[in-house]
This record gives sequence, C-alpha cells and structure tokens, in this order.
Amino acid sequence: YVADTGNHRIVHLSAEGEVLGTWGSFADLAQGDAPGGTFNEPWDVAVAPDGTVYVADTWNHRIQHFTANGDFLDMFGTFGQGESPTAIWGPRSVAVDDEGRLYVSDTGNKRILVFDRQGESVAEFGGPGCLSEPVGLSLADDGTLYVADTWNMRIQGFRESLPGQFEPSSEWTIEGWYGQSLENKPYLAVSDDGQVCTSDSEGYRILCFTPDGEFILGWGAFGLLDTQFDLPSGVGF
Repeated sequence: YVADTGNHRIVHLSAEGEVLGTWGSFADLAQGDAPGGTFNEPWDVAVAPDGTVYVADTWNHRIQHFTANGDFLDMFGTFGQGESPTAIWGPRSVAVDDEGRLYVSDTGNKRILVFDRQGESVAEFGGPGCLSEPVGLSLADDGTLYVADTWNMRIQGFRESLPGQFEPSSEWTIEGWYGQSLENKPYLAVSDDGQVCTSDSEGYRILCFTPDGEFILGWGAFGLLDTQFDLPSGVGF
C-alpha cells in the first residue's frame, strides 16, 4: 500500500508492482465537507494484523481506516493543539503493533498517540522538551518503538514499561537533520534482525544503524540513477 501524497489517494500494489486498486480523492476539511475516503495529502499508511488499512490524512488532521480492499470503515481526529487525544495537528506517520494497537505521530503537537483496536486512547507521550517534529515511526520485534525526532536531530527508541506508559530506551544523533526545514520529513523501518534504517531526505540518502545506534551503512546522492534520490521519504523491509 502506497500513500500517493500529491494525488490524495492510496494505491494498492502486488509484490510485482501490478495495480490491484486505488481509492481516494481530494477534499480539504478546512474548506468544507470532506467525507470518508477523501484526503488532503495523506503521508503514511499502515496495515494491521487483521488487514485493516490505516491512513494518516495529514492536512485534514485525522486518521482514516479501511478494509484491505479500500472500503471506508471509520475515521477520527480533528484539528487541535493537543487538548485531547483526538485533537491532532498534521499526523505524519502511523504504525500498528501485533496487538492491533495504532501508533500515530502527532507531529505538530510534538507527541505520539496510541489507540486500541476500538479507537480508544490508551497512551500519549512526548511533548515539548521530549520530541520536536516527530515524523517516522517503526516498531521492532522486541516492542521498541523508534521515532524520527527530526528537529531534535535524533532517533529515539521507546519501550512500554507499564501498560500505557512509554519511556525512552535509546537515542542517537542524526547530524544531517540540522535546522527546522519543512522539506526534511524522515521515515523509519526496522528489519527482522533489528537494523534501523531511516531516510535522510535532504541528504538524498538512506542510513542504517544497529538497535543501539551504531552506524552500519548509508548510500545515496542527488540524481536519477538507481542508487540516487530526490527527497526520499518512506522506507520499508
């Protein structure tokens, strides 16, 4: 599943790249009605163990979910500055754990939100001083949630110490994420053996680390060749 951001839609592809389906059209909730299945720059998509597809409908400030075939199921979230777990500002990434819990990077409110399969809030953490422009999320098999803490120039790992209580467990610096650029929106992926890879959008490269942040390898430069990029964002294993 691909969040086709500029075309305001989700594209469903086979492993060989064959188009299996598309859904979505543009609507801006700030300008009027935006029913389920319409988007304003969806930035991320994630699939739950039961096949439910979650979409970060970024500039409508909400999360939508669909069947595996794109049939609309439900949505939640309104624009807000963190007054409640559903008062969201520019959600950029979604991830789902083995229990079906949904993690959302509420980027503008500098926090991570966690919801159960029924859409009820079970946790929120971060906030000013802990996270700044959190974007990409990825879950490791050991339960660690890695966060691209962009404007703090680091990747942070969080572990659930008690039910609904998440604590920092690791962090390392990404020097390329200096400044507060509106273009640099890095995403993360974790391999089966725990390797953490991130897109370094304005560095036109991919960087990979051990779970403790030791650098393993990186590649990329600006250009059109197979190993070159122009503002890479999403990554996956």
